[in-house]
Amino acid sequence: MTVHLWDAARLWLWIHPWAHAFIVGTPVLIGIILTIWGLHHSREANCLSEEANDLRKEQKDSIAKIAEIQGERNRLQTDLNKSQVDLNKLQAERNESLGQIAANTTKVLSEAEKNAAKLLKHIGETAYVTDSNGGSWGGMGAIIGEVKDEIVELLICAGSSSSRATGNFVRCDKLHLIESPMGGCTVKITVLERYNGTVDYGEAKTWAEAKAWAERNRAPTAPRPRGGNVFSAIYRKEGIGPTRNIHVYDPTNGNRDFTLVTRDKDGQEETGIFYCNGVKELATKFNVIQLEWVIDKWRWSGGNDNKALFLFTK
Repeated sequence: MTVHLWDAARLWLWIHPWAHAFIVGTPVLIGIILTIWGLHHSREANCLSEEANDLRKEQKDSIAKIAEIQGERNRLQTDLNKSQVDLNKLQAERNESLGQIAANTTKVLSEAEKNAAKLLKHIGETAYVTDSNGGSWGGMGAIIGEVKDEIVELLICAGSSSSRATGNFVRCDKLHLIESPMGGCTVKITVLERYNGTVDYGEAKTWAEAKAWAERNRAPTAPRPRGGNVFSAIYRKEGIGPTRNIHVYDPTNGNRDFTLVTRDKDGQEETGIFYCNGVKELATKFNVIQLEWVIDKWRWSGGNDNKALFLFTK
């Protein structure tokens, strides 16, 4: 049966040669198509392979760069740590040097500085004062007025031993100071040498009166013009012939302030000139001066009040 089928197939192919060509050529055609398709995919594979190789190279370069940067960072960190150690060492040496400098330059107070520091604690108090030869300064002692630039000013007040108050200056290294009460005074001072001259404080009996007297008698920096006289008052003191006066002048061109003038010796000698900005300041200054005079037993003897300026005599 098989033999007959084979013979029939050969006969058919012999009679139809195109079928024989088709059967023989079909594998060849398929092979060509597969070859072309394979070549196309081979080129894509080669491209992908090249891209993969490039990526691997870039990856290697990046890893190498990262390693280089990491190494540089580690080196910088090491340098920083070393610098910090050096800085700490230098700071420790600096602190030690500063400590030594402070220890070597600790100031030793001079005798003047020591005495000035002690006197500052007794400002306004009364001291029993004597010269190096034992002579006493005033029966009631002297007031420790102020200490400036290691110079103390001692005030001898006006009283039974002196008709005028005087300020006396002594360098703090030219006196001996004992901080113990004596004769009703809080401290004792022995003056070895006086400094410069004395300052006249009129009839002041306290340090506040002395400074007020100095302020009133301070020479003006420049004279100012005066307006018309709008107030004047006369004061007398029992047992003293010459009178004292207070005069007030209106503002004028070149001087917008009231001018208050105190005079002594029956008004012949100006002892104080004060410029007051407005009625309130004028009335305050007038009342302060008048009160000081009244306390010193000067009494109003003539003149008129000025109610508009709030100037009232007593």
